[in-house]
Amino acid sequence: MLNQITPEVVFNGQFMTSTPEMHFIEPPVYEVIRVMDGIPLFFEDHMARLFHSFALVGYNPPFDAKVLYTQINQMIAHTGIRDNNIRLEVGRAPDAAIQSVLFWVKSIYPPVTDYEKGVETITATEERPNPHAKVFRSDYATRISRLREETGAFEVILVTHDGIVTEGSRSNLFFIKDQKLYSASSEDVLMGITRQHLIEMVKSLGIELIEGDIDLNTLETFEACFLTGTSIHLLPVKCIDQRNYPSAHHPLFIKLKEAFEGIVINDLSKTRRQHQND
Repeated sequence: MLNQITPEVVFNGQFMTSTPEMHFIEPPVYEVIRVMDGIPLFFEDHMARLFHSFALVGYNPPFDAKVLYTQINQMIAHTGIRDNNIRLEVGRAPDAAIQSVLFWVKSIYPPVTDYEKGVETITATEERPNPHAKVFRSDYATRISRLREETGAFEVILVTHDGIVTEGSRSNLFFIKDQKLYSASSEDVLMGITRQHLIEMVKSLGIELIEGDIDLNTLETFEACFLTGTSIHLLPVKCIDQRNYPSAHHPLFIKLKEAFEGIVINDLSKTRRQHQND
């Protein structure tokens, strides 16, 4: 399994101490959920996106949210892991049945210095065929992984063949200018859970968000930029190719990062209360 770190899995609803032989005949739908102190962060939002992905690819959901929460608790109880990312894959088996597998994956949480200084990124001409369906494509993942290894970049920023900047390979991307946020249009990017909560947060703070095409040739006009994602939350960008940004020290970024930390704490508390008897 991709980046699996322990042999235990929940396969088709059954906990197993070793990974069974399995094969998907088409790219599986997947979700990666961050577990913090034994609680899956933004669990309800991940479930909503998962079932939306099922609808887009024509799968009948093999379980409901309560069942999946119980499976995650099984993995926590049997492995003792309470702070890590857990990955769910759902796909079609050779006999046409829908099968699912849940497992712990290697998780990269940026060190404090990355939040203090920002991370380096590069651009690449890549487009997601269906950005709203979270479907794993090995050829895409291999190309992106090779680019990161060759350059040492933390993230690869995707650019369309028309020169429009959309998102990161495993994150969403925002720019800052004149106390406003800018991002690609929602219909052109993966609907990241962290992105969703950030958008709701900036609206409540009265900060204007402008969605639309961001031309690669205009990146020098922005004051700062940052990535959002499951493992990184809000992470400042130090550079995109040769374009440098003082993102980590930008007052608006600092304000957003601190406010988002409060949202994380509140969501974990809410989820713990809702599922305390599961």
